Amino acid sequence: MIVRNIDDIRGTAEEVAAPNWVSRRLLLARDGMGFSFHETTIFAGTETHIHYRNHLEAVFCVAGEGEIETVADGRKHAIRPGVMYALDRHDEHYLRAHRELKLVCVFNPPLTGREVHDEEGVYPLLAETA
Repeated sequence: MIVRNIDDIRGTAEEVAAPNWVSRRLLLARDGMGFSFHETTIFAGTETHIHYRNHLEAVFCVAGEGEIETVADGRKHAIRPGVMYALDRHDEHYLRAHRELKLVCVFNPPLTGREVHDEEGVYPLLAETA
C-alpha cells in the first residue's frame, strides 16, 4: 500500500513548478501503478498551451474557475468544481485560470516526475531509470 500526504511533497523533487502552475506529483512511474497521479494548481490570470502528444490525461477540478479551449475547433468548456475533462485524443488546448484552479490529474503512461512542457506544450516521453 502506498500512502502519501501532500504536505510531505511540498519543497521536494516531486513538486514541479513553472510560471503558470505548480504540480505535486503523488504517484509516479516508479511506483508501478501504470499511471501517475498529481495535484496541480493553475495560477489565476494565466493561460497555458498544452498538447500531450505522448500521454493521455484526465483532470478533475476541485476548486477555482477557468476554461479549456481546444485548438482544433475553438470550442470552450467552463472548468469549475465538479467538472472532469479527459484528453482522450491528445487534444491540443489552452487552459485558462480565471480564478486559481486546483486540479487532480491522472496521466497514462505515468510521468517520471521530471517532465515539464516544451515550447509546443508537450511533455516528453521519459523512461524511468533504475
